[in-house]
Amino acid sequence: MKALVTGANGHIGSHVVRACIDAGIEPIGLCRPGSDRRALAGVDLEIREGDLLGRDSIERAARGVDLVFHVGSPHKNWASDEAAIMRPAVDGTRHVLEAAKRNGARRVVVTSSGATVGFADDPTRPLDESAHVRGAKSVYIRSKVQAEELALAAAADDLEVIVVNPSGVFGPRDYRLTPATRGILGALQGDPLFFALSVTDVRDVARAHVLAAQKGISGRRYLLTGDVLAPGPLVDLFADITGIRPSTMKPPRFILRIIAALAERKARREGGDAAITRDQIDDVLGRHLAYDSGRARKELGAEFRPAREVLLDAVRWLLFLDALKPKVAAKVRTRLGDAARADSDWLAPRRE
Repeated sequence: MKALVTGANGHIGSHVVRACIDAGIEPIGLCRPGSDRRALAGVDLEIREGDLLGRDSIERAARGVDLVFHVGSPHKNWASDEAAIMRPAVDGTRHVLEAAKRNGARRVVVTSSGATVGFADDPTRPLDESAHVRGAKSVYIRSKVQAEELALAAAADDLEVIVVNPSGVFGPRDYRLTPATRGILGALQGDPLFFALSVTDVRDVARAHVLAAQKGISGRRYLLTGDVLAPGPLVDLFADITGIRPSTMKPPRFILRIIAALAERKARREGGDAAITRDQIDDVLGRHLAYDSGRARKELGAEFRPAREVLLDAVRWLLFLDALKPKVAAKVRTRLGDAARADSDWLAPRRE
């Protein structure tokens, strides 16, 4: 059985590739020409080059596959032109669904986000798949909502489509630092933590993608999330693992909006992403990224490792990348001792 994995060189996509191999599925990776492929180092993989906006290249990539894992989509908080996020997410999903149907793929698993479910007012009452975000301002969330709507509409139109909704995804092979990983980086270097989080390992998310392809019910959403930690326990875990205790103080909204405006200005000037945006503040402030993955556990047999293990490996990955400020890194390495060492497979040589 062959499976096309879009965004195969990304954080989740590279792990879906490996999860396919572990499950006896032959993955074929879709990557943009010239893209960063460090996350695929050591993997013997057929790569078909293309772009989500190029209908013809998607058509070629989907030929001869039984499954499609549509993981590829911009994972960014901000862009000077919203179309740079919206078009690959929405039009790209449309192109993948159309190509999968025309080429006779048996099933499509579409990677969405917990953000399309919404945000919990109370961290002790996590949301499940029956919830839907309303009136989001963030372009990333809006892009995911629209892409998910296309996927579920396709499932109602004679194509087997399963939607998976990960959140709080951390772990190795995040070379370009997703917004989630940058949140860990910020917390270790002085940013406060004042919201609950579902702490989820990328490897568990990848395995659950394969389980969704094997066992998922077409037209359903499956939250792929680990332990939910409220701000206090989350900070305690940070302190226990790293020796660094982030603050739980929540700055006033107007202060956060000023910080976000400066982050957006920096991103516009330097051409990168913004660590936080004003739209995100309006969407999330006072609420929590708390989700109930009971459906995925029950129907798919998905398993998620404990938050401590997830956070430890996320920190070790940041040390491996030398992403932390030197004084912070030294403190964390001292705290971790031998546990700070990189896993041997992180050092695998690239196969050209």
